[in-house]
Amino acid sequence: MSLPGFAVGILPSTFMSMRYGARWWLGFITIAWGIISSCHALISNKTSFCVLRLFLGLAESAGSSAGGHVLAQFYPKSKRAIPFTVVIVSSMVSGIFAAPLAAGLMSLHGRGGLSGWQWLFIIEGVPSVILGISMMIWLPSEPLTAWMLTPHQREMLHQTVHETPEEAEAARQPLCLKQLLPLLWDAAKRPAIWFFVAVAFLWTLSFMSLYQWLPVLINNMLSGTALSGSTSSGMSAAAAKGAASSQQTREAILLSGIPPICGSVAMLVVAWHSDRVNEKNWHVAIPYVISGIVLTLFTPFYKISFAGGFAVLVISLTLSNCSQGVYSSRVVGCLDTRHVGIGLALYTAVCGILAGFSGPLITGAFVQKMGSFSLATVADGVMLIAAGLLMAGLACWEKWGGRRLGVRGAGGAAAVVGVTSDMQQMAYKQDV
Repeated sequence: MSLPGFAVGILPSTFMSMRYGARWWLGFITIAWGIISSCHALISNKTSFCVLRLFLGLAESAGSSAGGHVLAQFYPKSKRAIPFTVVIVSSMVSGIFAAPLAAGLMSLHGRGGLSGWQWLFIIEGVPSVILGISMMIWLPSEPLTAWMLTPHQREMLHQTVHETPEEAEAARQPLCLKQLLPLLWDAAKRPAIWFFVAVAFLWTLSFMSLYQWLPVLINNMLSGTALSGSTSSGMSAAAAKGAASSQQTREAILLSGIPPICGSVAMLVVAWHSDRVNEKNWHVAIPYVISGIVLTLFTPFYKISFAGGFAVLVISLTLSNCSQGVYSSRVVGCLDTRHVGIGLALYTAVCGILAGFSGPLITGAFVQKMGSFSLATVADGVMLIAAGLLMAGLACWEKWGGRRLGVRGAGGAAAVVGVTSDMQQMAYKQDV
């Protein structure tokens, strides 16, 4: 139920962050998220649940796009892979610890006359409120308001991030509310955005489907039903009633935590190398294609052994996830730095909402109809290969076509611009 609120709020909330500054707006929505989350402890019926989930979606809608906008204000295009990756890895690491932490909070059942699930909601909202207050105190919205820098450093960073004097000067002007629709239209008419949306849509359909179904898939693998007789519980009805069912489920959950750990490490390595050599397209294309090929081989390897099938899942998920920080920085690189937030909001709305919601449902339909994960893993693998080939095509086009998919210019007009020569780059740096 949080999805409608997320869909409605992402564009206006992101614009509010750009208009009034991330320090205040991100701080406000973070505090709001914490309070709404804690209020879930008061749920007494379906209506209160739906209302709170709706407001929770509204509160969290601008988190990724507004956060990405802030990062783009502090890092030049060639150095954004690592910052974006660190944010994504932080989210993945928090997910790894979330389950055992939730289990610990549930053990508070009965304390103060409250159920364990009520304590879970009450306590999980407190850190967000503290974080939101901290953001209002210390988070700078852009280099020009960065209290930790000297005036000279602020100006130099502002000029470096915005690349040209015209862009830097335009970025000093505050946005007004009537600019929301023109900025959205400016982002929507850029061919680069829709190309990256297509790639991300394929990736999201594949990765999110597999990732969300991973515990169930592993449970079916442990039960020997991954290729025939697959169920949403991961075991047959008779086996589900046995004493060993809970133990097997715990094993499946623990095993499903291995791919995110491997993916986090690989993501940092790929981002470091991408920034080091200042290349992004191949750092996305190659892992995607290899990941897809490996995933299509799940069935034959699982037929050999559980270890073989599990190794396929770990390798595929690690490779498909390791480029996300690089890819995010590539998407941001095609946008005018001053207006990154709106472009990211549009991008997230299409990929995150449509693909992220429909992907797991499609996979579930496949599994329910076929009684097997075999076709689903092949379909997910093919989508990853397609996404990788699109990025490989972009890399070849930019290299041998002599043109770069992206935009430049203070006005932020959509364009495909030629690659700047080395001498032009040196002359620009001297001017700055």
